[in-house]
Amino acid sequence: MAKIKIDMNSPEFQRDFFALEKIEQLALIRTLKKVSQPEWTVLYIDSGLKWEAILSRQTKSGDRIYSFRFSQKYRALAIRQGDYLRLLTLHANHDSAYK
Repeated sequence: MAKIKIDMNSPEFQRDFFALEKIEQLALIRTLKKVSQPEWTVLYIDSGLKWEAILSRQTKSGDRIYSFRFSQKYRALAIRQGDYLRLLTLHANHDSAYK
């Protein structure tokens, strides 16, 4: 299986990323570097990421949305499309990631 490819082209993700403090940006970059190394099965079982499917949400095209932690304060929302992890948004409030 191929390594995970990361797509950060969502305008909402970019807006959120550029609004982060530098320390949080670096935490996200370190996490994405870690995520890009393994295969999907390794990502799913990494206890530090707290990878979770958000069962109450999906994209307009029906893709399941996932949440993962990249710092003590922040979570990211993403979808999986083939080998790509497409980043959608960032959330400081854990609960806001699920609404």
